[in-house]
Amino acid sequence: MSLPVLVFVACAVACGVAQVAILLSTVRGRATTAVATNVTTLPRSRAAVEALWALVPVVVLALVLTATWARVREQSARAPEVMKVAQ
Repeated sequence: MSLPVLVFVACAVACGVAQVAILLSTVRGRATTAVATNVTTLPRSRAAVEALWALVPVVVLALVLTATWARVREQSARAPEVMKVAQ
């Protein structure tokens, strides 16, 4: 495996872990605030809107990673160019 592919895979895994953490915090945050509603009287956001705003980055990240993977594959398939030194 080439270095660009390893770097891409490491970044993609890190982004995936971060997105899962965001989605889990969204779900857990709603459960936690449901228990603590006696303390505050702030209006709650709708679950569908909150889920949508948590899923939008997932979709955008998937598009960006797909485009980046296409570029990484394209660059790794290309033969490296040798610099010509002045003679």
